[in-house]
Amino acid sequence: MPLLGRSLLDTRTLSAQHIDEIFLKADSMQLGRDAVAAKPAPVVCCLFFEPSTRTRMSFQMAAYRLGLEVLTMELSAGSSLSKGETPSDTVMNFAAMKPDVLVVRYGTSRELDALLPTLKIPVLNAGSGTLAHPTQGLLDAYTLRAEWGSLKGRRILIFGDVLHSRVARSGFDVFTKLGADVGVFGPEHLLPSDSSMSEKFGVRVFTSLEEALPWADACMGLRIQLERHDARLAPDGESLGGSVAANYLSRYGLTVDRLKLLRSDALILHPGPINHGVEFAPEVVSDPRSRVLDQVTNGVRIRAALLALILGR
Repeated sequence: MPLLGRSLLDTRTLSAQHIDEIFLKADSMQLGRDAVAAKPAPVVCCLFFEPSTRTRMSFQMAAYRLGLEVLTMELSAGSSLSKGETPSDTVMNFAAMKPDVLVVRYGTSRELDALLPTLKIPVLNAGSGTLAHPTQGLLDAYTLRAEWGSLKGRRILIFGDVLHSRVARSGFDVFTKLGADVGVFGPEHLLPSDSSMSEKFGVRVFTSLEEALPWADACMGLRIQLERHDARLAPDGESLGGSVAANYLSRYGLTVDRLKLLRSDALILHPGPINHGVEFAPEVVSDPRSRVLDQVTNGVRIRAALLALILGR
């Protein structure tokens, strides 16, 4: 069991064999109400320095379904951070309580980037700044694998604010390891400015959705990561709202007309939260090709698989 007792901070530490192991474990997960382990149970401690809905709740649901004990803290006004405690001190204090696994979500922090790999207990990265969101990358790939059986030779388009997206970076890594071709599209200043995408992953850059959508076997939209921009600005330099949002949708988003460019068997993904009327027209999620809610379901399965593998359960 190569993942036993290990942390997962970035998918780059996983081989294709590791990913297959996680997917096979997810396939075997029995997550009904009767899947309760004997007590005393291992303790999973979830620390969320940033807001979260799907990731936080699916980690909790996965742990509960495995019969684990769960402690969750959203580190805002109710924590000692409001008294001047540093994020590193917070993490080290929770680690000193000896949980069996730490789940940590945080923004840009070189401090935590350096600290987490040194901890003596397994850590699961629930999203770190713009760098990595390993469990999201895995669940996105797992969702496509459930439809296709394999990602080998498939074409996956990621469009939107790629520059600030940790989801995109983990997706590049997992999709290409599993044999898929990846393409990207977005406003020029919301794509990485260097050649790292091509050099690292062979990612193809498209100049329009009209060009990209017919190419894709699956497309995944990304919201504009306003909280990670230097200023809270939309792509054309105005606050994101009203006509600006509509302008973004018409230029860079998946509109009703652009849905017609996707093949009838293509799939639509989004890691959430969705800004309806910005990256997606309101009708997109109800399209029969959408697998957005399947991603949420599979988030529980992948996170349960990881917890089970790490804890040897």
